[in-house]
Amino acid sequence: MGVHTARLSAQLTRTGTEIAPPGAFDTARHPARGTGGTGRTHLTGASDAPRKNLGLRLFVEEARPGVQLIFLMRFLAGAVLAAGGRFSGLGASVFVAGIGWTLATLFTYGINGVCDVHEDLVNKTGRPIARGELPPGTAAVWTWLCAAGSVIVMLSTGSPLLITYDLLFLLLGYAYSAAPLQLKRTAAGASGSVLLMGLLTYAAGWTAAGSTLPTGPDLAVACTMSLWMAAVGAVTKDFSHVAGDAAAGRRSSVTAWGDGTARLVAAAGALVVAGGFATVAAHRPALLGPAAAVLLCGAVAVAVLCRTTRGDEARARTPYRAFMVTQYLVHLAVFARLVWPTP
Repeated sequence: MGVHTARLSAQLTRTGTEIAPPGAFDTARHPARGTGGTGRTHLTGASDAPRKNLGLRLFVEEARPGVQLIFLMRFLAGAVLAAGGRFSGLGASVFVAGIGWTLATLFTYGINGVCDVHEDLVNKTGRPIARGELPPGTAAVWTWLCAAGSVIVMLSTGSPLLITYDLLFLLLGYAYSAAPLQLKRTAAGASGSVLLMGLLTYAAGWTAAGSTLPTGPDLAVACTMSLWMAAVGAVTKDFSHVAGDAAAGRRSSVTAWGDGTARLVAAAGALVVAGGFATVAAHRPALLGPAAAVLLCGAVAVAVLCRTTRGDEARARTPYRAFMVTQYLVHLAVFARLVWPTP
């Protein structure tokens, strides 16, 4: 455990927050439990409400619908760009592959929730497992059903490339959250994982639309927004997860580098990625100009928020929210330009 993690753990101890060592919370025997039979709360944020098995709806909530939507938008962006900007050119293969890819992303974020019970309780995420409404065992069943469904759907497409991309995405999603690799435990592992997840998603969209060789604009969008995930999203998410990361012994951007350095990296990363995209977009302004303008505005917003929210626990997640909103708007700008091209 690094020096920043040690300091954070010491601070939590002084403030009365009880931190269990990584692995001490056995989700199989004590799913999302907040008490140990003594009436004493072991992890802040655990729910004492009766456990309810509401199944699929809670599992989807645990898998973060907002994140699921942006992955679908990435997939569709890859497909529409490959189809020459014609939504009407998307066939049934794109629809089928989109279902398979959505199941793969549900698996990835579902298994993350199952593996992060301890951290989510400490961080008070408020997701169903941490609230005590969704047993980890039930979530695990849905997680693996999604993985199996994803493979079956992709096999039905008959595309070796799509099947390969799907298997790689599933393996990466598992390696990110689960033992023995747990790539999420380091800043480099987390950023590298989401970078590859982004690129695989765009590639799956291209392939589903019948293209295996992306054009320049295709690559510009895919590489830029995947780097946006890795350099900005993977770092800003750590600002509101410091307690849980420290408790789990993770060397996240904040626990490994310190809060100030992590914020500087996120702000610089946002501006560099947006600046690079603007440079590329200058060569294709009709198609990429609006998206580049949106990304520049979002990058400035993220950079400012990284500075102004420092030390403000209540607003710690605001830079990440700005990162997410920017992603949505950039993809919407791409779609809008494809639907209403300039004369």
